[in-house]
Amino acid sequence: MSKPFPHLVATLTGSLRRLVIGRVPRLFDETFYRSTYPEVVRSGLDPYLHYVWRGAKRGYDPNADFDTAFYRRQSGPTRLDPVRHYLRVGAGAGLDPSPAFSTLMYLARYPDVGRAGINPLLHYRQDGRPEGRIAAPSASDPGQWVALSGVRAAHRQDYPTADGPRFAFSFRRDVAIAACPDLAPRICLVLTLDGAEIAALIETVEGFAEGAQDAVTLAFDTSQRPHPPRPTALLALEQCFHGRGADGAILLRYAEARLWDLLPERPRVCALGPRGCLSIEAS
Repeated sequence: MSKPFPHLVATLTGSLRRLVIGRVPRLFDETFYRSTYPEVVRSGLDPYLHYVWRGAKRGYDPNADFDTAFYRRQSGPTRLDPVRHYLRVGAGAGLDPSPAFSTLMYLARYPDVGRAGINPLLHYRQDGRPEGRIAAPSASDPGQWVALSGVRAAHRQDYPTADGPRFAFSFRRDVAIAACPDLAPRICLVLTLDGAEIAALIETVEGFAEGAQDAVTLAFDTSQRPHPPRPTALLALEQCFHGRGADGAILLRYAEARLWDLLPERPRVCALGPRGCLSIEAS
């Protein structure tokens, strides 16, 4: 017995999909799905019905910006397929559709998208990318940040800390050698700062060595105004000797300071500072 003509199968399964599922979500790219998975064309099935019934279980991707397997590792088993789950539940919960797209960072960078109630990935694909808007990578795997490569957990410090929103960095001309007995090839300070705070830090890292002051202190209080939901900068201190002062402050002597901007898809160094010293106080 011969199989029904492909167009008849597509018509019948398209009607079934409209009856059982409804409209095809705009995040589903039928052209991409057909060209990426030729078996869909051979089967004659409605592409989105194929994704819901078979494709999602096999880890097939519904568009070039949505990684089904990556999303499933965050969401766990769901009643809905990954596309509808992200549209209805996942985006609101801060789940990321791929390693290259942070839902929360896109909304934090572009609050107009949130105010309009538009799904962030949908906005990025339809409007944001053509407009030159930036998609920050997901923070689900920060170990991929270049500056953290090979850095022990003990040599990574997050600011603000879990103990409080306030901390201060004091860039200094000198810190006693005896106060910093321990050597670390690199110490990374992972920072959740807003744009104005990052700008002040860039200016200090680049300009302190040539200034006339013996110390410059930057005080941060992340409770004063809304801040991004994940780290935005990383201060990597190379060939760093460290210790603690009598007041409990962290004391550091380093050969070079590199400030990384974590917001672009590929994090980059945005400021370089020469040999120096730093003390850190946190509340």
